[in-house]
Amino acid sequence: MAGHKHLPALDGIRGLAVLLVFIYHFGGGAQSSNPLMHGIGLSIQAGWSGVTLFFILSGFLISGILWDSRATPGWWHNFYMRRTLRIFPLYYGTLVVVFITAVIAGKGLFSLSRIWIYGLYLQNIPPLTLKAENVGSTLWLSHFWSLAVEEQFYLLWPFLLFRMKNLAQARKLCLGIFVFSALFRVVLWYVAPDPLLFLGFLFTRAGELAIGAWLAMCFREPVSWSRLQRFAPVALIVSLAGFLASGVAGHTLLLKTSFIFLLGLPLITIFFAALVVLALSDGVVNRAARVAWLRWLGGISYGVYVFHVLLVPVFGRIVAALAPHASRNTALGLEFIVAGVLSVSLAWLSFRYFESPFLRRRSRYQVLQNT
Repeated sequence: MAGHKHLPALDGIRGLAVLLVFIYHFGGGAQSSNPLMHGIGLSIQAGWSGVTLFFILSGFLISGILWDSRATPGWWHNFYMRRTLRIFPLYYGTLVVVFITAVIAGKGLFSLSRIWIYGLYLQNIPPLTLKAENVGSTLWLSHFWSLAVEEQFYLLWPFLLFRMKNLAQARKLCLGIFVFSALFRVVLWYVAPDPLLFLGFLFTRAGELAIGAWLAMCFREPVSWSRLQRFAPVALIVSLAGFLASGVAGHTLLLKTSFIFLLGLPLITIFFAALVVLALSDGVVNRAARVAWLRWLGGISYGVYVFHVLLVPVFGRIVAALAPHASRNTALGLEFIVAGVLSVSLAWLSFRYFESPFLRRRSRYQVLQNT
């Protein structure tokens, strides 16, 4: 099975992931007295899992490329150059903008003493996480923890993966990391003074990337993939039921109780893994994932992810200027619209005029032949 061909359905799944994260941050409704809105608001609490879906997709796509290119001369140079051209321009461009706003606010030196944490992708390290919360700017960088997880993972992962002699060994490695990550969370919960400080730590979240990598290894072996396709519908339903049950037990779907931290996270990971399998199979999930607007959104999802949290203070000021006397619910509704329109617009502009020139240069660093 050719693992290096473009898979349009995954663009749609990426669009779904960024939608989940956006709605999680701007959906609201959990405090509503209206039963319907309250129920919708409670379900929105699970929107944090959109990052889990991002991790699974990343593990699937990048691990597949790495495996297919393992015998290619200069694979590591080409891989890291392509990764750099994809992630670094917008990432470091954002840090420059944040630093400039801090300088304008008269906090340039203070910002320098903090923003280096982001520059080295260390913002998810617990001793530095609290320090990184304030970089002297009104713009927000709190969501960049997930980018640190990915960069740290891919500093190590290629060299671990390439030690595997065949797909069977590679699959065992992936499952081993998934289990290790789950056990690490158990130890954290009962040993760490504040386990929630480790929500964005590499070992806490590596299992989600590893499950995506496991799917990629299965995808390259027709027998294994066929078994997954048969099992995926059952896994989808059972894991979702288990995730919801853990939410009922902990009285929330937020990633802050032992039920969600220890049970809900691995269950929602399995759910999304099954969703990816179904998206790559004939059926309703595949057709839904290939819807044009969702695929388009997936194509600019990196920018949407960056801007929708970065500019939260800006969105709030715009809403206050547009409707200074609006009720809380009206203001939240306006903020949802303003944040959505501006995040998507800026993401498209960034992709079209800023990121694309860097992306075109990636053709100089092919990790696969004939791609």
